[in-house]
Amino acid sequence: MTTYLSVNHVSKKINGYTVLDDITFSLDAGKIYGFNGINGSGKTMLLRAILALIKTTGSITLKQQPVTLNQPFPVKVGALLEHPSVISEFSAVKNLQLIAHLQTNTTQKDIEDALLLVGLDPSDRRKVKKYSLGMKQKLGLAQAFLGNNEPLVLDEPTNALDANSIARLKTTLKKVSSQRHNHFTNMP
Repeated sequence: MTTYLSVNHVSKKINGYTVLDDITFSLDAGKIYGFNGINGSGKTMLLRAILALIKTTGSITLKQQPVTLNQPFPVKVGALLEHPSVISEFSAVKNLQLIAHLQTNTTQKDIEDALLLVGLDPSDRRKVKKYSLGMKQKLGLAQAFLGNNEPLVLDEPTNALDANSIARLKTTLKKVSSQRHNHFTNMP
């Protein structure tokens, strides 16, 4: 197996409190990984570090390219961290269209497919503010899936999902993983 992600001696302190303490590990390509720990143990902070969203000590490489703050990210990534970022006055389709404009070669069919993949109806024109928490979570997942980016980084992707939606997500992740190969999730 090829090492896809390497985290070496990564630490982070916030206001004198150690959030990440000398974390070192490597992950191989082609697998789904999950981070498990109690609330406040640093899982989300670790995912933020992997995405170069926070400053840390130590080093992180993804596909043998350094991941550093204020530098271009070495690969395109699909991500859902903490809670979906959506514009509540827009429909789900319109929210995904905004993201699609930032990507290359993402079509209207890709948007519809991403919504169907997570169990949302592409023809639903309601504003997202009328969505339940579970529907908003599904929209956040659709945002992450849009564009077939790799890796797919999901932080607590089952938040607000019912049992059927969780089962669907697990099946979807396995399917998408066989197509895209690399995922890092914080999923129970």
